[in-house]
Amino acid sequence: MQLYLKRSQRTGGLGGGKIFFALDARLQLSPEERSLVQKYKLGKLSIYDSEARKKHADTSLAHFNTSMDRNTGFGSALTNYGKAIAYGVMANLSLKVSIESLTEGQHIECKDLDELLGAEQAIREAGQSMKTYLSVAECFDGREEIVNF
Repeated sequence: MQLYLKRSQRTGGLGGGKIFFALDARLQLSPEERSLVQKYKLGKLSIYDSEARKKHADTSLAHFNTSMDRNTGFGSALTNYGKAIAYGVMANLSLKVSIESLTEGQHIECKDLDELLGAEQAIREAGQSMKTYLSVAECFDGREEIVNF
């Protein structure tokens, strides 16, 4: 298993003065590792959620909880339920990195360097976790493990 990371930046925004930081990441698996990912359905395993995704998901949940409050009138509850759905859709459209998307190659753009570094760190940690998952997945063949303390 190999993890390829490439950093870049571009300018944009109004007047072109804003800097956007980018990370291209790709996880390359051997045929045996790919087979284990498919067998144990690890492809959908989430590695990283952008700050926007987290914010929209939290806002969606807050509106949903408000809509379920018994003290809220029908109109207000319906409005909050609609907002919960809208923020849920925005969360689903925001960046999420999974094992599957990472093996296909993932392009991540961030408005600040801190978020980019957070995404990169999460992907590096996920690569290490993935290595552990695959090592464990290979051991379901009835063998006995001895642990000395």
